[in-house]
Amino acid sequence: MTKEHHTLYFDVEVDYSCTLDFDDGEGLVFTSYHAALGDDDPEETITSVSGLVDTSIESAKFSHDYTTLYCMAHEFTRFAEQMTDIAHQMEDDTLIEDLFNVDINDLPEVDD
Repeated sequence: MTKEHHTLYFDVEVDYSCTLDFDDGEGLVFTSYHAALGDDDPEETITSVSGLVDTSIESAKFSHDYTTLYCMAHEFTRFAEQMTDIAHQMEDDTLIEDLFNVDINDLPEVDD
């Protein structure tokens, strides 16, 4: 039996978008949507961030690349702080609305 290897190249336009979501069963997930250009029904792919982290750790262990793990951990910490700050701000805005029965968008702008 003869085996041959050929490489094919395709020039295809694809619509792609992605987001981070929280799933009660999976935890943090990376959700991507992709469709042929003009297609109104995109395919959804859900990837567990836990699985991505585990794969990244195993890859770094294999290549002895601890620097990348430190960099990734730093970025996760930075993003966690940013998300927490915004969540607190949103919660405070909601509390003001509930406490004073005021629409937060009607309040004047104040510099921090």
